[in-house]
Amino acid sequence: MRNKMRFGIIMGIIICGLLTMGIVSAEIDETNLGSVKQNTCIEIPQVCGSCSYVNLTIYYPNKSRAITNDGMTSIGGSSWNYEFCNTSNLGKYYISGGGDVEGSLTGFDNYYFEVTPSGFNWGTGFYIILFILSFGIILLGYKIEDEWIVMLGSFALIIIGLLMLFYGINDIRDSVYTWALSIITLMLGAYFSVKAGIEAIN
Repeated sequence: MRNKMRFGIIMGIIICGLLTMGIVSAEIDETNLGSVKQNTCIEIPQVCGSCSYVNLTIYYPNKSRAITNDGMTSIGGSSWNYEFCNTSNLGKYYISGGGDVEGSLTGFDNYYFEVTPSGFNWGTGFYIILFILSFGIILLGYKIEDEWIVMLGSFALIIIGLLMLFYGINDIRDSVYTWALSIITLMLGAYFSVKAGIEAIN
């Protein structure tokens, strides 16, 4: 019983460590417009009261240009809008551009939005919290020797594995990194649930 607990704790620490190895990005002055579901449209706003035009350029996550110096639409007052629908690639889309502020061409702050499979950003912290809760339930089940509690925690691991497989981690769904972590998590959940089920039957 104790060897199983040690194995589970070690595997939990390894997976949490792997999840914390995120992609480090440089800090630049940019505004997050939020997340949008893959293959749907996003409304990109801008404010400029003295502009007669506002143009923008949008870059795909691989840094190639999706649109170049395209004009935004004035929607009244000082508000401008642009509808962008080419969101088939997952990741961060960067926006730059500017307008003739008081007759002088002026660039605006960098913007970005994220395209994810679900429209939500399933970040690393979200998964770490779920891992800690799941392994906490499993360890509690072993401590009080209740196989059904262990099975409950193992089912939570299976759900986490499926979430990673379908929705990815930090918008990375189709990489070997995400795929491997999701398979390991599913295998751990299956292992704990099968062992707990056999012990409950015995």
